[in-house]
Amino acid sequence: IGLYNSSNSSWPSHPKMPAPKRSRWSSGASSGLAAPCFSGQAPPVGAAGSAGHRRGWLSSAGPSMVRNSGAQRQQESGSVFASHGYQQEAPEVDEWQHGGIGGGTVVALIESRAREIGLAAVHRRSMEFELSQFSDTGNYNRTISTVLALDPAAVLVSRSAMGTQLLGLLSQSLGSLGLPEPQALERRHFDEAEGQSLLEQATVEGLQPSDFQAKFVANAALTALWRFIESSMDVRLQPSAARIIFRQADDSMVVDSSTAKLLELVRGSRGPTDRNSVLKLFSCRTPGGARLLRQSLLQPLANLSEIQARQTALEAVLSKEDFFYDLQRLLPAIGDVDLLVARLTAEPKNRGPKWCKAAIRTSLQLRHALAVLPQLADALVALLNTTNPAPSLLLEARALLSHPRFAEILEELDRILDSNGPPPQTSQGSIAHAALMYSVKPSVSALLDVARQTWSEALEQIHTLHRGYAVKYPELNIRLEYAERRGWYMSHSAHGAPQEFQRTAQKGTSGRLMSTTREFNCENFKLRQAEREILGQTMQVLGSLFEVFRSEAALLYRVSQAASTLDLLQAFAGYTLLLGESVKPELTDDPSAPIAIKAGRHPLVERLMAEEGSGDHFEPLDFFIGDACHFQTVTGPNGGGKSTYLQTLAQLVILAQIGCFVPARYASIRVVSSVFTRIGSSDNIEASASSFLVEMQEAAHILSTAQAQSLVLIDELGRGTAHADGLAVAWAVCEQLLELGVYTLFATHFHEICRLQAAFSGFRNMHIELVKNAAGPADGGDALAMRGRYSVQYVACLKTLMQKVENRYGLQAARDMGLPQALLDSAEAMTEQVEKHLAAGLAYQKRSGFDGTGRDQECATEEHAEARKTVEQLLALAGPGSTLPAAALADVLRQLQKPWLDRRASMAVS
Repeated sequence: IGLYNSSNSSWPSHPKMPAPKRSRWSSGASSGLAAPCFSGQAPPVGAAGSAGHRRGWLSSAGPSMVRNSGAQRQQESGSVFASHGYQQEAPEVDEWQHGGIGGGTVVALIESRAREIGLAAVHRRSMEFELSQFSDTGNYNRTISTVLALDPAAVLVSRSAMGTQLLGLLSQSLGSLGLPEPQALERRHFDEAEGQSLLEQATVEGLQPSDFQAKFVANAALTALWRFIESSMDVRLQPSAARIIFRQADDSMVVDSSTAKLLELVRGSRGPTDRNSVLKLFSCRTPGGARLLRQSLLQPLANLSEIQARQTALEAVLSKEDFFYDLQRLLPAIGDVDLLVARLTAEPKNRGPKWCKAAIRTSLQLRHALAVLPQLADALVALLNTTNPAPSLLLEARALLSHPRFAEILEELDRILDSNGPPPQTSQGSIAHAALMYSVKPSVSALLDVARQTWSEALEQIHTLHRGYAVKYPELNIRLEYAERRGWYMSHSAHGAPQEFQRTAQKGTSGRLMSTTREFNCENFKLRQAEREILGQTMQVLGSLFEVFRSEAALLYRVSQAASTLDLLQAFAGYTLLLGESVKPELTDDPSAPIAIKAGRHPLVERLMAEEGSGDHFEPLDFFIGDACHFQTVTGPNGGGKSTYLQTLAQLVILAQIGCFVPARYASIRVVSSVFTRIGSSDNIEASASSFLVEMQEAAHILSTAQAQSLVLIDELGRGTAHADGLAVAWAVCEQLLELGVYTLFATHFHEICRLQAAFSGFRNMHIELVKNAAGPADGGDALAMRGRYSVQYVACLKTLMQKVENRYGLQAARDMGLPQALLDSAEAMTEQVEKHLAAGLAYQKRSGFDGTGRDQECATEEHAEARKTVEQLLALAGPGSTLPAAALADVLRQLQKPWLDRRASMAVS
């Protein structure tokens, strides 16, 4: 019948066998988590309907383990994740290409009395554990941002944390993003001694064994997570095969969920279907690289040496075009090594056919991945021979990819597995099913050959039955098809099924019917019996290999990380090559260093303009923020690009700190520890919070969390309430940020705030001038087209800035949009009255006090000190014994007088 014959290693195709079908869902994995790991002994393949497989991977967590809290409590006998749909089968390897990046994690955290946070997380797909322990502030900003960046499918906390501020803030943040509420575990499950024992058995990176005991809070979280995974997934975790990474909190930038959303880091502003995000600027070739990219964007590097290592490696990749194309060609063949190694970490308690199929697929995929590693290592050697000095990241990758142990494992796999079958990526369809049956070479096991012969005979009989029915009922156009759950069946037109056809049902929306017969059922039963025997014998043959895989799990994890890093570098290189003008940013961790960018471009807006093909280009922007100008207001017309100006700076800083080149002519950036944004206006109906209340919540969060190394971007604070109230709040927030010395961009239409320039050093006023097109609305041009170009100017003179304000940008925008002239005239008259009223009643009064003349006492004290210094200079020049000529003395007096005249002019304007 043209199928694979056990006596012949060839793989001919059968003309009547249905072609394999691509699907989002893999039939081989048994749940939403990674598939199980393997043991050296054959499983009880007869347990096809075991309780563990009926429940799925995320099955019932016993009532002694979990006590659910919240309005929607789960039954103790049910799955703790049942309400979140995690009993579905695992997504196929290519799901990440369609937006399924991340996949979620399970997170456990606990807080000590000293406000130290211990956090443990396991990635659902790779079964890789992460640990972290750090001290946090009263608003728990780092804790919440870290949890949200992990995309949690479940968050586990101690029952003793119920009612605490941490749990309240965490629940609020999770609820705002539609994530599940925290699950409460009994305190006894957070056992630090057991956690330390697990660390001693596992492969731990980022932490020395001598420091295991000191991380007792993180150890407690690890124990709770470990027990929860074993209980809820019905598996036994293998500590010797587990990989645990300890991450230092200070090594990454803090990006809260609001900032990530406003900057469109991983999701566009219009929701999950919007591809206009920073994440979509890059094209990764492996699932591991896509996960690393997502993690890098949500938690950018803050360690200068790590950033520079990525930059150096990226520079080497860009220097050799052949290597870049080799990466794009070879990396997809490696696949998801993380997923393969994850199957070595968790061993299911109930084994069945699904587990056996997952085990066979793992061996096939692992052999396919190991076969590509030497080619990738050779490409790295060719690159490193032309690079001096060689980047450390690429040297480490070459050493891992060329490890001699991989050649030994591959040789053993080639000795047992058949190399002529279909590629292992195909997980469904009749061809993929046959590939599993014939995955082991002939003559390796006599019992296996007998079982496969029985299977082939039953399959031949099914094809004979199909041909007979096709001849007997030609009007039905009968086709033979295969499904994993149903087995072989007949698909035919809906003209009415013959009486001997059974179990007739509609076949989706195709308009066809699917049926079987008693003879078909008998042969399908024989096939399933033979399949169980084949799977059992195959596992007997492969059993010794799985113990070898588990012993090398740490090495496989490391090579997976190396492949993911190379994928990340090729994604950066591909983006850089498409940019046109780009630059390697200069980074420093000097706290006094400025952020200086010349001709920077907004990454997303630039790509959007290129896709539209209109011929327009993004007008480059310059930025300079340093100690002498750490607080900058940004004023300008409506629609002039103030929000874009702020977003451009933030996105360029994040791109620089993930190690990528940036779209600019020059960039020198001080490493930023955290980014905070307040951009746009939105209310929160569920929390009964108006737009202004949301603004105040975000402002309070920024003021209580921002540090000297932070970057703060605020757009239109205070516009959700009365003008006077909004101005007062915005003024007070500006003063607080000025006192903190945080690098800040503050976009506003409250031009009165610009007068702070006269009272604070480090304050600078920036103004956006809109450059209109030649054709305006009066000439038939599109008014919206006039928003495309603008220039940003530093305005030192308050008088000049206030003259620009007289343009009344709001009225001008209303006029451009075509509002009636009579209405505009009335609005302009009202505006003049309001401005006169505000000018008469507004005086600058700082929180520290008011001296009755509209001038701040602290500012006056500073001016007195400057005046005293000037008098001392004059006495030194003109005092007794001075030989300075009168004409020269007059010139010096004029020079000393000029700053005071300028200050007087500024105060007159204010």
